[in-house]
Amino acid sequence: MTNIDLAPRQMRFVLPTANLDGTLAPLDFEHPVLAAELADALIDMRRTMDHSDGTSYQYRRALISLLLGLPDALPRTAGLASPGNSLIDALHVWESALAGAYPPQSTIPYKYGRQVRALIRVHAASGRTISEAVLRWAQARVLHQGGESTPLDEFSNAERIAIRAACRARIRELETRLAVGRRLLASGADPRVAGWGRSADVLWGIRHLGRRPHATIEGDILRACATGVLDDLDADFADERVVTQIDAGRITRRLLPYLYPTSEDLVAFRSLLQLETGAAPEEWSGVRLTDIEHSTGVLRVLLRKARAHRTRTVRCAVTGEDDRKGWRAGDLILRLIAATELARTEAKEAGASDADVLFLTVQRTASRHLVARRESFSRYPFTSLLTSISPEISKPYDSRRLRKTVKSVRAAVLRSADAAAGDDHSIAVYQRHYAQSTTVHVLAGNAVNAAQNQVFDRVRGPVFVHAAASTVNDVAGELGTAAAAELASSATEHRMNVTQCTSPYESPFTPAGRLCEHRPSMCFACPNAIVFADHLPRVLAYREILRGHENEMPPAQFAAVHGQQLVNIERILREFSPAEIENARIAHESVSVHVPLTQRGVHQ
Repeated sequence: MTNIDLAPRQMRFVLPTANLDGTLAPLDFEHPVLAAELADALIDMRRTMDHSDGTSYQYRRALISLLLGLPDALPRTAGLASPGNSLIDALHVWESALAGAYPPQSTIPYKYGRQVRALIRVHAASGRTISEAVLRWAQARVLHQGGESTPLDEFSNAERIAIRAACRARIRELETRLAVGRRLLASGADPRVAGWGRSADVLWGIRHLGRRPHATIEGDILRACATGVLDDLDADFADERVVTQIDAGRITRRLLPYLYPTSEDLVAFRSLLQLETGAAPEEWSGVRLTDIEHSTGVLRVLLRKARAHRTRTVRCAVTGEDDRKGWRAGDLILRLIAATELARTEAKEAGASDADVLFLTVQRTASRHLVARRESFSRYPFTSLLTSISPEISKPYDSRRLRKTVKSVRAAVLRSADAAAGDDHSIAVYQRHYAQSTTVHVLAGNAVNAAQNQVFDRVRGPVFVHAAASTVNDVAGELGTAAAAELASSATEHRMNVTQCTSPYESPFTPAGRLCEHRPSMCFACPNAIVFADHLPRVLAYREILRGHENEMPPAQFAAVHGQQLVNIERILREFSPAEIENARIAHESVSVHVPLTQRGVHQ
C-alpha cells in the first residue's frame, strides 16, 4: 500500500485579474495518489524555480486536465512509482485525447504535455521514487507539435507618435479631473451626518465609506444621482437618473475617476514609460515604491522580468521643473505617484500588502464594496486606448509591441540593430522575437545593399568585346587604345597579359598612382580590363591555372580569392561557340600564361 499524505495541498495564485485559491485536494480525484505526487511537484517547482503565479497557475491547469482525463481502467492507487505500463498507457490516452478537445491550430495539447512532463521530472529530481517507464515518458518528446507563432511587429513611427499623443492627452484629462475631485473632497463632509445633498459630500462618501466590513453605499449614491445632486460634476449624470439598483455600479464607476485613476489612465502611464525606456510591460507593472531611488535630476528604478529571472536598473531622467508637467520617464513616475496618492493612503490605512505598488487604484468589487488594489493590466484597457485613436492603429493591440517599437526607433537612429537590442535580453530572444521586425529587416536590407554596392563598385570584372582587336583599333577612346596595344604587344607580353588594361596606374587593388602589381592574377576581377576575341587562347590557359588553384585550396578560401574571376571567365567563354573554343585550344596548344612566383597558389 502506498504511504502518502492525501491532505489538501494549499496553493494561492495572485493573477492580474483576481486572487485565486488553488488548493488541490487529492481525494477529490479518482487517482488521489497521483494527484498528491504531482501537486507536491508543483509546489516544489514554484519554490525552487521562482515561477510567476501566472505560469504556476498554467501548470495547475495542465495537472487538472490530466487528473480529469485519465481513463477509468487505471487503478485508483496508481502513482508515479507504480510498476508496469498501466500509467504509461493512461498518460498516452490522456495526451492523445487532447488533440480532439482543442482546435487543430491550438497549442494547448503541446503545452499540457510539456508541463505534465516537467512536473514528473521535478518529482524525480526531488529524490522521490519513480518508475523507469514513467521517467522515460517524461524525458521523451511531447506527442503533439507546438507550432510556431508569428513574432509581433512594431508599431509604425506614425502610430508611435499617435499613441504617445493619446496617452499624454489622457493623463492631462486625469490630472484635471483629479484636481476637481480633490477640491470638492476638501470641502465635503460626512454624508451620514450632512446628508447626500451635495456632490462634494458624495465624493467624501466615495473616499471614506463603502468599505468592508461596512455596508455598501451604492443605494445612497443612486438616490443622490436621481435627485440631480451629481449634475454639477457632469451633465451626463442626468442620463443616469433612470438607472435601477441593479445597475447602480455604473454610477459608482463614473464617480471613482474623480478621486482615483482608472485602468485606462494607468495603462496610459505605463505605455509612456515603455516608450521612454523600452522596457517590457511586465517590468513596469511590478514596480514598487521601494524599487525607486531618488537622486538629483534622475530616478533609478529597479525592473524585474519574472519569466527571465532578471533584474536591471534604468535611469529615468527628470526635467528639473517643479510643476511636474514634464514627459520624461522620471516626470511620469512622479506624476503617477501624485495621481495615486489617495489610493495609496487608503491602502496603507487598510494595511494592504499592495500599498507600495506604483500602479495602484480603487476599484468596485463584485460585492459592491470599494477596495484599493494594484492594477491588473488586463488587455481591455490597452485595447480601449488604441481604438480611441484615429486613424486606426494596426492590430494586434498588444502592449509588447511598444517595446519593439522603441528598439526599432533606436535601430533607425543608431543605424545598428545590435545597438538597438541593448543588454536586456538574450541573443536567442533577440533573434526570435526582435530580428523579424520591419525596421530591423529594412536596416538589414540596407546593410546588405551597401555592402554589395561596395563590392560591385570595387570589383565588377572586365569589359568583353566579342571581336578581334584588329577590327576596333581605329576606334577613339580607351577601347581603341587597348586594341592598338594588343596588336603591338610581343609574344612575351602575351604571356604576361591575359587582358588589356585601360588604367594600369588606377587599379582597385593597388594604391592610386602605382603600377598595378596584380596582373594577371586579378585581371578577371578588375573593371579596368578589356578582353578581345584574340585573348581566347590565354583565357582558356588562365582558366586551367585557376582550376589548379581550386584543387589546392579549401573551397571557402578559393571562392573568396578567385571565385569571382572564375565566374567572369565562364561568362566570357559562354559568348563563344563550342567550335570556336575547340579551334582556339587546338591552334594554340603551346600557349601559356606566366604567373609571377609571388602570385602562385594563394594570391591575396
